[in-house]
Formats: sequence, structure tokens, C-alpha cells
Amino acid sequence: MMLRMTTRAILIVCLALLFTAVASFGQLRTENVILVTLDGARTQEVFGGLDAEVFRSVNKNFTATAAYKNYNAPTAKERRERLMPFFWRTLMTKFGSIAGNRELGSQAKTTNQLFFSYPGYSEILTGQAHDDVIKSNDHPQNPFPTILDRLHAKFAAGPNAVAEFSSWDAFMRIATSKPGSFVVNAGYESFDTDDPAMRELFRLQSQVLSPWPSVRHDYFTFKLAKAHLQKHRTRFIHIGFDETDDYAHDKNYERVLDSLHMTDSWLKELWDLIERDPRYRARTSLVITVDHGRGNTTSDWSDHGKDVPEAQYIWMAFVSPDIPLRGEWRDTETVYQNQIAATICRLLQFDLNSVDTGSGKPIKRLFAEK
Repeated sequence: MMLRMTTRAILIVCLALLFTAVASFGQLRTENVILVTLDGARTQEVFGGLDAEVFRSVNKNFTATAAYKNYNAPTAKERRERLMPFFWRTLMTKFGSIAGNRELGSQAKTTNQLFFSYPGYSEILTGQAHDDVIKSNDHPQNPFPTILDRLHAKFAAGPNAVAEFSSWDAFMRIATSKPGSFVVNAGYESFDTDDPAMRELFRLQSQVLSPWPSVRHDYFTFKLAKAHLQKHRTRFIHIGFDETDDYAHDKNYERVLDSLHMTDSWLKELWDLIERDPRYRARTSLVITVDHGRGNTTSDWSDHGKDVPEAQYIWMAFVSPDIPLRGEWRDTETVYQNQIAATICRLLQFDLNSVDTGSGKPIKRLFAEK
């Protein structure tokens, strides 16, 4: 009798714990997630603003440039706020938090050891590094299901429940293992739409040519993604900006800074849309991150890859009605790029690890302080 009671008591406790976990999971308010990536945007600029030594190394007359006059200030805090005013003065102060400032004891890193774009984006979207398979930016169609593939199947709501809009044409290969299942728009690609604003953007993107044949201007990527969101009420979308990386490879530091500043204005525009639209307001989480970092010196700031160890360091920002954290993370355990996919899925009440045991786990700190 005592044994039966003990067994019954244990069963009751286990069921109570299970129901508590399920209830907690069900209390999340997030119904939509927007993932924004800034290709190769260094932690140095994001946390410290304009880097005068780097600027001087590429332009001896840098103090005469408009960028220097616009973004320079006495302290790192002032410089980063001049560079990305909405991000730092509003988004990270009132609505979200950011990991990756090593000076404050916060590290964010890739798990892939290649430190360039295709492996980084695949790690973000699949939750795993695949260094043994994905070894080049020219890798063909991603053989591994991404969270766009997983969420498309979960939502079962037609081809517009998830979407990919990116400036780099490689995302036609990176974003999905099943091309044609949902909208993947990258580079100079277009598609049939009855939306007149999108049709005009598709027309113009081929007339306003960027310096890089495989990359359209980020302006078109953002405006197309925004129009798609407004029209289709998409539940998960990835918006991939690229110019921060391309201008860095060109060692055009002035344009790197301008690109960060412009992206900040688009983040504000995106946030204004979220706040105005009842479909998205208080129901949408925003994740902002990068595929890789870059070098930390005047000789390698423009580079990344396995020969640039500094490029393993990245940053991640999270804005969500379900996450109370604000500001910069301090003295926390390292978080990894392979955790982003499971974290996004967790916000959408989908357990990625149940269908992909090799993927990274959701970031505990984001859900531990509810």
C-alpha cells in the first residue's frame, strides 16, 4: 500500500511539473518572429561606434569626411548612439537586450570554424554547424532543413506564412532545402505579385545597380520585405542585409558606417510597423544578429574567415513581449550562433530539438527571467 501511494505521489508530482511546463510554454505572447541579419557587422562598431584607427588606415583625411563629422564623438557610448540612434537609445533601452559585448563579460560566438557567410547563415537557420559539408559560399542548395522549412510545415498556412528576403543572391540556396515551398527572394530575383508597390520595386532594383553583381541594394530588400509583411501578415520572415559586408571588403569604411546608420533607420521603420499594426503589436519578437565577425586591427578589419580568429565573435539582440531583459548583457555565459534557430522556434512554441536533436538549445537566459 505504501509503495502504491509513493508511486502515485511521484506520478502526481511528475504530471504537475509537466502541466506547469506546458502552461508556461503556452503563456508566450509571440505569434510572429522577424529575423534581421547585418552581414559581417563588427562588434567593434556596434558596441563602440566609429573606429578612428580603422578610418585613418583607409583615409588619411578621414576627419574631413561627412561620416566622421556625423558619427564621431568623445566616448564609445556617444559614438554608437550617433551611428545607430534608434537601436541604442530606444530599442535596446526600452524594448530589448543585446549579447556580445566582451568588455562587459558577454560573449556570443559561432560554432562553425569557417567564419564566413554561407556556413554562418546556415548555422543561424538550421541550428547546426556543418563544416564537413558546407565549405564554400558557392555551396549548392542547402541540404539541411532550415527553420523556414520547419515553420512552413508547422504553420501549414500556405506559401506566405514564412518568407525570405535578402540582398545576397546566395540565399536562394541557403534559405531552404525545398525550393518552391514558400517565397525566397534574393539578389535581383523577382516574382509575380499583384502588389503595385512590389512590382515597382522589382522594376527599379534592376535599374539601380549595386557595385556587386550578386547583391542588390539593401534598400530594395527592406522595402520588399516590408511590403510583403503588410500584405501577407507573414508569421516568420528573415530580412538579410548585406552592404555592411560588401563595403568592408572594399575597405570603404565611410560606407560601412553609412550602411549601419541606414539600417538603423530601417529598424525604426520596421518597429513602427510592428507597433502600428494590430496583427503584430505585442505579438512579435525581433531577433537581430550577424553571420560572422571581422578582424580587430587596421590590417584585418575588412577580412574574415578561418584565418581571422576574431571573426568568430558576433552579437545577438532580442526584442520580445516575452523577454523582460533590457540593455547590454553583463557577466553571462557564452551564447552561440547555433542557439538562434531553437530560440526563434521556442518563441513560436515549437520545439526544434524534438525534430532535430543535433541543433543548439534555446538560450536559457531569455526565458529564465519571466
